[in-house]
Amino acid sequence: MKKILFFAAILGLFACTAKTDGYIIEGTVTGENVAAGKVYLSNFSRTEQIKDTADLVDGKFKFEGKVVTPENYAITIDGVDGRIQFFLDNSKIKIEAAKEDMAKAVITGGVTNDLVVALNKQHEEIATKFNLDSLMKEYYAKETTPERKTEIMAIYDKSQKESDAVDSVFFAANPTSFYTLIQLASKVEDYTIPEMEAKVATFKALPEFTGNRYIGLIEESVATLKTLEVGMIAPDFTMNDPKGNPIALSTIYPKNKITMIDFWAGWCGPCRRFNPKLVEIYKQFNKAGFGILGVSLDKDAELWNKAIADDKLVWDQVSDLQYWNSAAAKIYHVKYIPQNIFLDSTGKIIKRKVTEEEMIPFLKEQLGVK
Repeated sequence: MKKILFFAAILGLFACTAKTDGYIIEGTVTGENVAAGKVYLSNFSRTEQIKDTADLVDGKFKFEGKVVTPENYAITIDGVDGRIQFFLDNSKIKIEAAKEDMAKAVITGGVTNDLVVALNKQHEEIATKFNLDSLMKEYYAKETTPERKTEIMAIYDKSQKESDAVDSVFFAANPTSFYTLIQLASKVEDYTIPEMEAKVATFKALPEFTGNRYIGLIEESVATLKTLEVGMIAPDFTMNDPKGNPIALSTIYPKNKITMIDFWAGWCGPCRRFNPKLVEIYKQFNKAGFGILGVSLDKDAELWNKAIADDKLVWDQVSDLQYWNSAAAKIYHVKYIPQNIFLDSTGKIIKRKVTEEEMIPFLKEQLGVK
C-alpha cells in the first residue's frame, strides 16, 4: 500500500508539470574554469545516434529540440570530467551541476526523468539493504566456497524479488510511460506473444509514440520469436569455421538425434566457465546422438581460436566475427550469452534456453538415456 501511495503522489506531482512540443534544457555549471566551452548532448543508441552541441557561456548552456524516441541521454562538457545522465523527453528541464561531481547534478522538470529517478532510488535502497555490492565481490572471490555462493545467490534472489515488485508497481501506475516502453523492449520474452502484441497496440494508439524506435524494436523481436516457437523448423544459416570453410546449420542437425546450438564467445566469462561442464556433457551423450554447433559472437579470430583450443571444444564451431551483430544471433534473438537452442534431427525446435542444471535431465529424457 505504501508503494502505491508513493507512486500516486508522484503522479499527482507530474500532473502539474506541463509537457511541451519539444524539449528545452537549461543548465548551469559551477566550478573553476568552466565559464566557457562546448557542451555536448548525446544518447546511447548504437543504431540511431543523436548528438547536439551548445556553447557554455558564463557557466550556462541551453539545448532546444524535439525527440521522437525519448530515452536516456548524457551531457558532457569540454575539459570537465564525468557526465550528467538523465531521461530526455519533450519537457522543459533544468539542470544544476558542479564541476567537481557532474554525476550528482540536480535535474528537475523532466516528466519521465523524475519518474525514473524515483524508481532508481527505490532500487538503490534495495541494493543497500541487501549489501549487494559487497556480496557480489564476495561471490566472485577465489576463496568463496560453493556453500557460501549458494547462500549469496539466495540473498540475491530475494533482493531481485523485491526489485521486481517495485517494477510491477511502477509499470501498473505508468503503463504507457516512455520508460515503460523501453523496459518492455528488454523484457519481450517475459510475456507471451499475444500479450506483447496487445501492449504494443496500446502504445501505437497514442500519438506521442508515433515513430518511436522502441516500438519498432519490439515488433522486430516479436516477429523473430514467432519463428522460434517449439515445433518450428529452425531458421537456417551458414557461417565459416575457423579454417574459413562454410558450414550450414541444416547440414549439422540431420547427423544427430538432438543438436544444441551453443551461442558463446571467447571473451565471455560465464561461457568459458561453463565450457568444461559442456565438454563433459558432450562426452557423456555424444554416442547417444547428441551434437553441438558452436556459434561464436567473437570479433577477434585469434581469441576465438585460442578459446576453442584452451577449452578443448571438439565439436563444429562457426562465426562471422561480427560480435553482437552476429547474423545468427539476430536470427535467434540472442540478447545474452551463453545461450542455447535444441533441435531434433529434422531441424524442429525442441526447447530454448536450457539451463546448466536442466541440461543433463533434459538430454536423458530426449535421448532415452537412463
